[in-house]
Order: sequence, then C-alpha cells, then structure tokens
Amino acid sequence: MGVNLAMAAPRFLRLILIAFLAILGAIAPAAYAQEAAQAAKFAPGSICHTSDKAGTTYDSLLSDGSRWTCEGAEFDWDAERHFIRHDLTKLAEGAQPPRYAEFDRNEYEKLTVIAVEADGTQSSVSYSFADTQLGSSSLKSIVAFPQSATPPVAIVMVLDKSWWPETLVAAKLVAEPSVEAKAGYIHLLAALLCGLFLAPIIFDLGYFRALRQSFPLFHAAFCLMAAIQTAAVSGLIPLIMPISYSAELIVTYFTLDLMILATVLFAYKFVEQEFMTRRHKVIMLCVAAGVLTNGAVLTFFPEPFGLWIDRIYFGALCTLLAGYFYVLFSARAAGSRMAPYLILGFAPLTAIVIFQAVSVFFVDPINITEVTFDETWAQNLALLFEVVATALAVADRFISIRRERDRALDAARAMEALTEHDDLTGLLNRRALQSRFPALVQDGFTVMAIIDIDRFKAINDMHGHPVGDAVLRYTGDTLRGGADRNLVAFRIGGEEFLLMLRGKDAAKRAEARRRAISSRTLAEIEGLDSPVTASMGLLDFETLAQQQEVDFGALYSRADQLLYEAKCAGRNRTCSDTVEMFEAETTAGRSAA
Repeated sequence: MGVNLAMAAPRFLRLILIAFLAILGAIAPAAYAQEAAQAAKFAPGSICHTSDKAGTTYDSLLSDGSRWTCEGAEFDWDAERHFIRHDLTKLAEGAQPPRYAEFDRNEYEKLTVIAVEADGTQSSVSYSFADTQLGSSSLKSIVAFPQSATPPVAIVMVLDKSWWPETLVAAKLVAEPSVEAKAGYIHLLAALLCGLFLAPIIFDLGYFRALRQSFPLFHAAFCLMAAIQTAAVSGLIPLIMPISYSAELIVTYFTLDLMILATVLFAYKFVEQEFMTRRHKVIMLCVAAGVLTNGAVLTFFPEPFGLWIDRIYFGALCTLLAGYFYVLFSARAAGSRMAPYLILGFAPLTAIVIFQAVSVFFVDPINITEVTFDETWAQNLALLFEVVATALAVADRFISIRRERDRALDAARAMEALTEHDDLTGLLNRRALQSRFPALVQDGFTVMAIIDIDRFKAINDMHGHPVGDAVLRYTGDTLRGGADRNLVAFRIGGEEFLLMLRGKDAAKRAEARRRAISSRTLAEIEGLDSPVTASMGLLDFETLAQQQEVDFGALYSRADQLLYEAKCAGRNRTCSDTVEMFEAETTAGRSAA
C-alpha cells in the first residue's frame, strides 16, 4: 500500500510541535526551580554583594554563589559595576514590604533597582544621580522600588561607576520615605533656621554703624555662612537652584571652613584686648590662617590625599581648635567677660567635630556599615545655639561699650561744666558766652543786658568778703533763667553779669530781674544796712541780626557803654538802646563802680 507524502508531512510537523511544547513545559519549571534553588543560597535577611565589569547581569552572577560576599562591605573599587542584594524573606509577620531605599548620598552614573518575586519574576527601574530624591539632608538619597505583582523576596541594586558602593549595603529599606518627594517639613524647618541665622545680620550692621568696630562684621559673616551651611547640608540648595553635585559639595564643605574662620576672627576682635596678650593674638591669627588653608586645599585639591583626606582634615582642624580654645580659656582666666560666651557658644559644634574626628580615626573606613550617625541636624542645632549665644554676646558687648562711652561723655560734660560755669554762682561764665553767642543769636536771643552791682567794693569793705560772696550768689540766683527758656544768664567777672534774652517783652523781663536783686538780697542776707542795687545797660540788636552777622565784641562794647551811662546817671537804673546799623564807637573809660 503506497504512502501519500503530501498528507504525511503536516502530520509529522504536528508531532514535532507537540514534542517541542512538551520539552518547553518541562524546562520552564526547571528554570524557576533553579532560580529558587540559587536564591536559597542567600540566608534569610542577608545583605550580599559582588562586583564585576560593565554589562554584567544579575542573572549571570546568581548561579555562582562563591562570587557573593555576605559579610562586611569590602568592594573591588576598581570594578565598574557593583551588585548589592537585600534578602527580604525574613520580613516580620504583618510588616509592610519595603518600597523605598534610603542611603548616604554619593555621586554615581546609574543605579538600577531590581525587585525579585518569589517565582523569579523580576521588575526593574533605573535612576541617574540627578533623578535621585533628596533625603532628610543633602547627605541622604531616596529611591523607590519598581512595582511588582507580589511582594518581592529580594531587592537587588546594581550600581554603575560609583566610588561608594558600600553605602548601599548600609541602606535602609522602608515602607514610607522619611521626607516628601519635593520639599517636606524637614526642608521647611531648615528654611526657618536659615531665616533665624540671617536675622542677627541686621543688628550687626546697626552695631557696626554705631560702634565703628569690626567684630559685628565678622559676626555677620559667621551668621551668613551658618545659613548657607544649613541650606547646603539640609538639601535646600539643590531644591531651590540648579547646581552640580561637585559644586554642591564645595559649598557644603567650604562654607563650614569659612564659618569657623569667621568665628575665629570674631573672637580675635571681640574679646577685650586687655585680656589678650600679644602671644594670644598671634595664636589666633595662626589659627585663622590654618583653618582657611586646611579648608581651601582639601576642598579644591582633594585628589593628592586620596583616602587620607578626612584624617588630614580633621586632624588639622582639631589641632587648630585646640589653639582657639587655649586662647579663650586664658582670656577667661584673666577676667574676660566675653570669652565665656564664645566658649559656651562654640562648644556644641566642636563636640560634633570631635565626634567626626573620632569616627574617622577609629572606625575602619572599609567597613563603615555600623556607623549610622547623621550629624546634619545635630550640626544645625549646634549652629543655632552658637548664633544665639554669640548674638547675646554682641548685644552685651554693645551695651558695655555704650555704657563706657556714656560714662566718658558724662565725664566730658562734667569737665565742660567745670570749665564753663562759675564756681560761686553756678552761672555760665565768659568763656561759655563767647562759645555759645553765635548759636544764641541764631535762636533769636537778640537782646543783651549787662548788669553791675552798685558800689560792690564798699559792701566788701564794710561787711567783709563772705557777705560780698553772698550778694553775688543771690544776685546770680535772681538773674538765672530757671523756667524761663527765653533768658540765659552769665557771670562775666567780679560783680558784672550779662543776660541774653529773646521775645517782645525782653526789656521788661530784664528790668524786673534787675530790680529783684535789691529785694532778694535784703531778704536773704542779714546785716545789710541798706539795699543792694544794680545798674544795667540794655541793647536790642534784633534788626541788626536779621541784616548781617553780628560781632560780639562790638555789641558787648556798646552794651558796656550803656551800663557806664547808667552809672554816671546816678546808678540803680537802666540805659537802653536799639541798634539797627552798627557804627564803631570809641568806648570811654569807666571810673565808677
């Protein structure tokens, strides 16, 4: 019986297809079983890692368990790709599966996060460094895991071209991120702190304008650097402006050094100079130069120092700070009022620097997974404490300086009062009259009256000098202005007095005071057998003062001439005149008193 090849061929192909599908069905479960078997090599809850060349896949490394290290965080730093696997099979009962990873922020080219499900299914998402979300500070990063159909049993992070793969070993896997994707409450708090740091600058500028001393400017520089430093370490700067990571690091590192530099220079100018020896001043300047050099060199030229850079930086900084505190404690021991403010204010930030130095010198830089302290907010609060303490110190110093200046002004005024006042009567003297005459004329005092006690020599001869002094005192007390702001009295010398007056009734008020001398002295002084009288020469030069500048000497001579005329006319009277255009006259000599 013959075979029909046309009909046999399709049947043959169907047989081959059935066989292929049977083989495929047998292989697939085997592959999943192999994945599960390989995954079983990782202990529940383990964190394992390995490194390889660029392009290596996670699946290609999964079959070789010997490639993975599950203890410590020592990597091949020369490798281009690093794999870090977090096993999630030991997740606590009822706990939410993690959806985010938070880790120390360091620059990289690419980060791929793979979520591995129990059946071997993989989901992945990739991030560039610019795509990475900021964490609670500029030192932290957050990435979200890819969406998966079932809770993952492992999270694998594939890191390309990064110097710090160990940070992913220490990463925290969390169900919810610590901060919002953009600006959370932590950033608002940082912005508030920055505002508090900037506020004292306004007062510093006011203090500088009032005192003309440089220490408020250094305090203002410190406050400005503290604000920038807080904005940098808290992640505000990359949120509010486009900035490269390298520039961000420079701002973060160097503003700290500039802030410490401003602190040192502030102390150098702020501590009372009498408590700072020349040696102390030299030490302070050397500390300032050292802080600037240490920060600038290691910030802008880090490559030559390699892994030793942190030890060199903190070693030098701690040495310099030791010199700074030596000077402050010496000044405090010598009696400085300002040094304790600076010691107390800078102590918290110094403690953080010492903690960082200890972690650098005594913690293995290769195995740092156990060091989880984030000094960002401790530093921010330390800066707030220092800003408050130093602001109080500046205010205290400002008040102290103002008090010293007020005392100096009071002493100067007292000395001026001694040199411009008559000891016996308390009235202003001739020196005060000559210095204040232009201002008095400008204020409208355009009536001059010279008053002379009649026959004063006879009073002294008959009753003695104590009675004569009493006559002068009561005469001065009668002539002084008191509540009358339109009259100023002077004692020119001996028994001669001068009044400067303003107002329409100036002549009447001057005459009333002249007459009052008799009644006042007769009532107050015992033993006088006759009234004390006085003569007066009064000159009104208001019209002249409105037309031209007046000459005190010429006016005084004319008023003195009027007094002489009153004496010659019989004493105990007033001779007056009004000057509209002054013409020099020859003053006759006076012989009568």
